[in-house]
Amino acid sequence: MTGESGGRDWSGADLTVVVGDYVAQLEKALAGKPIDRAAHDRTVRFVTGKSDMPIMAKQAEISAVLSLIGVPALRDPPPRWTYDEALLDAVEAQLAAKPALLAAAVRPAALFAAATAVPLIETPPPQRQPMSERLVQLIRRFDMGGREADDRFLKGLGVASIIAHEARRLSDRGRPDLAGRIRPARAGDPEGCDVISAGLDEAPRLLVVKTTLAADVAPFGLTHAEFALSQARPEAFRIRRVYDLLGEARFYRMKPPFG
Repeated sequence: MTGESGGRDWSGADLTVVVGDYVAQLEKALAGKPIDRAAHDRTVRFVTGKSDMPIMAKQAEISAVLSLIGVPALRDPPPRWTYDEALLDAVEAQLAAKPALLAAAVRPAALFAAATAVPLIETPPPQRQPMSERLVQLIRRFDMGGREADDRFLKGLGVASIIAHEARRLSDRGRPDLAGRIRPARAGDPEGCDVISAGLDEAPRLLVVKTTLAADVAPFGLTHAEFALSQARPEAFRIRRVYDLLGEARFYRMKPPFG
């Protein structure tokens, strides 16, 4: 990008400053600590010599990159999808140097204050964003989806929240009898599902719950058992993608066939 401030591009040193400052703010947010955004912005302006608008635009690009990798982003500014490869390099360097941040991105201190089940708002699935080979490398390197799947507390919170939502949905539609049957999967149930639910037509629903604290575009995958179940029972297999769990707490649905 050219001509953003002072007639010069963002240098590698400038990117290190703005990404490092963003990550420092994110660490505070995940720890539940207050953030003085004005003080942070003043520091970035002083060090880089850039004005507020290009700094805000770059922060929005950082939000987009982190969201695509699967790391929670700051609430403001919203993502801007016009990042370049140099920003990917700067983000990778900061994340690689912050293993504690990656752990907190899956299980921050604030998560322990969450209710047993969080009320969820349904949204449509997100639009796919183009991914360069370089971005795919970062997604694989940091593997946020794998970290989330391995965290029992996060997974359990997502499952409990979906069970509560499914029960409320069926009750609101006049089927409290079906609502009472919704439960977590247990021994003897089809391997690869997390929740046993039902449609209004009483047809079984085998739900897989994928939970993240990051945005709707955060990547996730299916295990071998989940994929096998989607192939064997496509009429019943469903995905519930829970995202932004400690923010607005939303989810979207997916079902086979998957593109």
